Amino acid sequence: MTDFLAIHPARGVRGTVRAPSSKSATNRALLLAALSAAPIEIVRPLDSEDTRALSLCLAAMGASIERTEAGLLVSGPLSGRGEEEILLDTGDSGTAARFLTAVAAATPGRFLLTGSERLRERPVGELVEALRAAGAEILFRGREGCLPLAIRGGTLRSGSLTVDASRSSQFLSALLLAAVAVPGGLEVVSKGRVVSAPYVGQTLEALEAFGHDVTRGDRIRVARGKTARSRFEVPGDYSSAVPLLAAAGIAGGEVRVAGVSWPSSDADAGALPVLERMGLEIECVPGAVTARSPARALAPVEVAATDFPDSVPALAALAAFAPGQSRFLGVGHLRLKESDRIAALEMLLSAAGAVCLASESGLLVEGAARGPGVSTVKRLPTLGDHRVAMAAGLLSLRVPGCLVENPGCVAKSYPAFFSDLTNLALFEPIYDPPHP
Repeated sequence: MTDFLAIHPARGVRGTVRAPSSKSATNRALLLAALSAAPIEIVRPLDSEDTRALSLCLAAMGASIERTEAGLLVSGPLSGRGEEEILLDTGDSGTAARFLTAVAAATPGRFLLTGSERLRERPVGELVEALRAAGAEILFRGREGCLPLAIRGGTLRSGSLTVDASRSSQFLSALLLAAVAVPGGLEVVSKGRVVSAPYVGQTLEALEAFGHDVTRGDRIRVARGKTARSRFEVPGDYSSAVPLLAAAGIAGGEVRVAGVSWPSSDADAGALPVLERMGLEIECVPGAVTARSPARALAPVEVAATDFPDSVPALAALAAFAPGQSRFLGVGHLRLKESDRIAALEMLLSAAGAVCLASESGLLVEGAARGPGVSTVKRLPTLGDHRVAMAAGLLSLRVPGCLVENPGCVAKSYPAFFSDLTNLALFEPIYDPPHP
């Protein structure tokens, strides 16, 4: 039976929310800490389905992960158990699956890497091809180019690799992270355009923060260094902050998101100028970002969102209330996420009464002056995708009669999202007529 959450339209939003810790930074820190020679405490890690999936897999590979007052104490080394095949179930986490594909190839042992039904549909072939070219022994146990994978670890050799990261930057990041587990390191060259390129920059920053040697350029070289830290503090997550900030544009009011760094290399910080172009007043200070509703009507935008695809669902929800046509271009890789997000957003916005047209690599949203919808019950489909569910929550702040399908799927990255959103909302009193 599918669960639904009813959210009533709000007359505004106001307040401060602390952003959840970054899922991307937490996963990179978990992996690098497990590959470090000495224990490292990860401070304020995100606790979500994705980060738990990676933690369980690292523990199966021999890492020690203990809770502390501040977060998690993680130590290695990673290793297999001789010829015994170790199951690595990454659940629905594409990040864990791609990163562990490369790291398992560099770790002695035998591994079977798998995941959820949706994850077994998502591509990993380009990464496997690059690893095989450097000696890795990896077999597809099901559909070609997808999980599950049988990996004989410890076979990845030092040298130069070329990878096609035009469908996922995680392919490139996975190789860069695995380089610290390969004696002599790796030199990695990307073929074609890298989608979501800022995430690669985040990977390089994490490697440097953990003391590894990084040479940037067209050919990126990473080699193991001497870890120079015993603690790593995880920053706040912009991909979770953007929907909260967008709420100020949809419902009106002011939202302050604390716990995010500024300036920031976070990929989704790139969505802040888009919010400004749509009319929101954005104020950034070290440690916080504030969004205030526009004095005039929201403005439509045309934007290439290739580098911050996780923010597109929230931006599309906002665009539903901006009179005119908004276009989100260069986001074909959204079809390869937890759902086909382009098709999912077309379904979601249409169900809410908005006009939304999908193309192979983009999305057009026809905004309305007063917003979509009339007072009828609308079931908003989320396809079990956390980012789509957040967009559904935003639409509900303005569109009456909405029921958000499967709201619990936000546990993948932001378990408290709906609690935080409704705490910000200023709801109109609901009149309950007296019973005779």
